Amino acid sequence: METHDKKAPMASAPMRYNDDGSVDWGNMWDSFCGLALDGGPPHRGTLLAAPVGEDAASPAYQAVVAELQRGIAEVSGLQARPAEAGWLAVDCPEAGMSGWLCDAINSENVQARFSGHTLFVPVGAGFALKGEIKNVITAVAKTSHYWREHLSPDVKRTLALQSRLAGVTTRLSGWLRRAARPASPPRNAPM
Repeated sequence: METHDKKAPMASAPMRYNDDGSVDWGNMWDSFCGLALDGGPPHRGTLLAAPVGEDAASPAYQAVVAELQRGIAEVSGLQARPAEAGWLAVDCPEAGMSGWLCDAINSENVQARFSGHTLFVPVGAGFALKGEIKNVITAVAKTSHYWREHLSPDVKRTLALQSRLAGVTTRLSGWLRRAARPASPPRNAPM
């Protein structure tokens, strides 16, 4: 009986191309279920982190952003846009989705973070099509498919509620901090 190390990275799918030479991200895998997160190995063996000091205006960086946007849309239906240098913002329609995807993508050894309904994934001018670009798109494909097709509605509702409660807690904490500050005297008040 063959055993597989669940911590070893998953094997890479062969690249598939459209007639125009662009990558056919939507048909890269025979089944997104084959990528499903449940108990499977991480996509990468080492962490793919967001690069620091990127020139977001460079043509190479812009080309990687465009390819990631195209690939993420094809595999997930989610729209992505440039964020601060080194990051691409992916808009999530449901509360709780961005946080869950963030955790799941990080477990794939691709750095991710989130804020509100926005998921952030790394982007860099040095990202190669068959390397880091494919890694980011595969991690989004695998996790977004799992979110849509395999995560129970109860879990999604719980995550949405947690997200709303976290927002309320943040707003309440800010209000309490402001309320606890000593009042400052009016500007022209005599001392």
